[in-house]
Amino acid sequence: MEKTTSLDRMKKKNEKHVLRVVHENPGIYRKLIAAKTDLASQTVTNLVTELIDKKVLLEYSMSPGSRGRSPLCLTINYGGFYIMTAEITLRHISVYLHSLDENILSSRRRRLSENQDPLGCLKEMIHHVRTQALIQSGRPVRIQALVVSVTGVVNENTGTVLQAEKLGWYNLNLEKELSYLDIPVLVRNDVNLTACYEKSRHKLDMNFMVAKIDVGIGSAFVLDSRVLGSTNSVAGELGHVTVSSPETRPCVCGKTNCLTKFISTEALEMTYGKTYDQLILDVERREPGAVALIESVCAYLAPVLANIIILLDLDRVILCGCTVDHFTSIVAPCLDKKIREQLSYWVSFKGLEIHGPATMAAIGSVFWLDHFFSMEDAQFLTGEN
Repeated sequence: MEKTTSLDRMKKKNEKHVLRVVHENPGIYRKLIAAKTDLASQTVTNLVTELIDKKVLLEYSMSPGSRGRSPLCLTINYGGFYIMTAEITLRHISVYLHSLDENILSSRRRRLSENQDPLGCLKEMIHHVRTQALIQSGRPVRIQALVVSVTGVVNENTGTVLQAEKLGWYNLNLEKELSYLDIPVLVRNDVNLTACYEKSRHKLDMNFMVAKIDVGIGSAFVLDSRVLGSTNSVAGELGHVTVSSPETRPCVCGKTNCLTKFISTEALEMTYGKTYDQLILDVERREPGAVALIESVCAYLAPVLANIIILLDLDRVILCGCTVDHFTSIVAPCLDKKIREQLSYWVSFKGLEIHGPATMAAIGSVFWLDHFFSMEDAQFLTGEN
């Protein structure tokens, strides 16, 4: 094993500094990089030249055909680097192999049944996607990392799924299980990953939250422009906030009247007495009972969100999840109205937002780039591809 010297570490640090500036300022040129990094012009030139030779950076002319010499602009070669992104929900598993400019090279999606082993299924799908990429490209594809999105409680420091009850996963070290891939494996809670993606879209908002209303109820917070973590890895368990109700509903967590027991898809089916798919059809037909049930979701959720908005001075709340997607026409106006009725006058809340689901290629790419630029030991974009 080659010994890493202090000069090597300094060079890696300077490379990352240069790449961060280019990432945040696409089209920048050498002189401006030197000004923003406080590195010597010759140091920047040497680093940039080497990164261009390695095809990490691309160089182009800002105004081809114009008179005079224009400075050559730089951008990261996002299309030249590949990662895998896996999405594991309670219903399905999807695996994508894609470049950092979100071009999907190969993918596979499988619906989970009760008798399937989710871990075995994931490993088989990863193998299939890598094989398909080899067939399509005609050459081995160097994969920089695997980003895994999981519905459940995740210790993101160790890559362990602490609890994903309906998957049958308890204290499953997914990072260790996938270590045979010999690439970094980053396991994250699904809503936390979405929050990281939304953070890249709302750079001026310091505080906001993402709430997912689906089979389970979860949330993630961006506070002071950082995704909130916690010692026990359970920050954002929105589904287990207690709500007021005339009836008592026990929860698996040991409490009663948790929010998830009233607004999750399973709870909606229990209350309505019909399948979730039938509820969707009945809402489309504007059946009064079906519409009233979705309005009750807003009634339960609004006070919880209003209190959080006041407490944390949130700029916005972003909603996602199947219930939001299927019933947007009811949820958006009803929930926004109920939230605003309960806000203090000094709260400068920008509003409730409902975004369509982003692609996992986009979420995975944004997260991996954010990880690379924020972690001292993230090794990426500095070797021959």
